[in-house]
Amino acid sequence: MEFTIKNCRIEISFLFFATLTFSLLCDRSGIAGIGVLAAILHESGHILLMNIFGIPPRKIKMNPFGIDIVEGDRAYPGRLTDALIALAGPTANLLSFFALLAWFSVWPQRYLSFLSAANLGLFLFNILPIEPLDGGQALYSFLCLRFPEAQAAHITEVVSFFALFPLAAAGFLALFRSGYNFTLLLAAGYLAALLLLKKGRYF
Repeated sequence: MEFTIKNCRIEISFLFFATLTFSLLCDRSGIAGIGVLAAILHESGHILLMNIFGIPPRKIKMNPFGIDIVEGDRAYPGRLTDALIALAGPTANLLSFFALLAWFSVWPQRYLSFLSAANLGLFLFNILPIEPLDGGQALYSFLCLRFPEAQAAHITEVVSFFALFPLAAAGFLALFRSGYNFTLLLAAGYLAALLLLKKGRYF
């Protein structure tokens, strides 16, 4: 599925659409929809800051493994701008968490607590200094301000692998305690595969 919104090409893979539809239809608790809303807030943070810096996205590709935002043609804005754009998504989730928490304090509704928790979870996950995640991309951009790109890439790679260990340990612990919850462990394995295959956004 493809369409265009204000010169931005939106590409949605069939598998992404099918997976999303299946999750929303089968989840009677509403958790899947809450997760989607938190993800939309996250990506909106990236897109908003890109537009503020005058580099609106040229293409947004959605697949089951994530959402890829392709920047439009423009003069390179610098590593600091790259870092700020990378951090915009987690920041949007963190601000949403605090806003929803304040809202929940005056109007305690179950879904507000779930949505605030989903935003906090996305913030904590994406801020990790692991290369494919926003935190890792921001770390690389900040390091490039001080070191050559090759050295910055090496430092980011080392930090990423060390950051994966507690994530994998938490995944094993969650699986051991629940007997079925392997989501965090699967995420750690996926990130490790991306690191080994050099599928990071910048290097």
